[in-house]
Amino acid sequence: MRKLLALALVTATLIATPVLAQDLKVTVQGRDSVVLTPAEIRALPRARATITVKGASVVYEGAVLHEALLKAGVVAGERLMGRYLNQIVVLRAADGFASILSIAETDPVYRANPVILADTVNGQPLDAREGPYRVVVDGDLRPSRSPRAVVSVEVRPGF
Repeated sequence: MRKLLALALVTATLIATPVLAQDLKVTVQGRDSVVLTPAEIRALPRARATITVKGASVVYEGAVLHEALLKAGVVAGERLMGRYLNQIVVLRAADGFASILSIAETDPVYRANPVILADTVNGQPLDAREGPYRVVVDGDLRPSRSPRAVVSVEVRPGF
């Protein structure tokens, strides 16, 4: 019984422990990949995004994903049209989960609500289950497109 209790305590502690930030690989097809360090990500413009999780509003804060994509050389803003508008953003999580957004959903010229690379939730660092980064799509009614533990971001043609 004591061993089980000790194991439960250790597990609970690990889950609640903030995870250390790590580098993030951002790739735009046809260009070199960039690896953004935690310091570079923290230096990017930041925003807040609110999503509803299990009936409660949760506020995430972090770097604007669009700014990270610009560091990797993505075509954006008024130039985002034609074949460039056909691109998708693939967000890959450590557990193999992947979420896909259109490139327009990440660009402020096309979308008012930000998509962020969150590193905090309700003012606290993300824990080991969610972090070090979670992409959050502000305004989504469900968190289905907000992968946890994001390890890479890839921009490529959609079809």
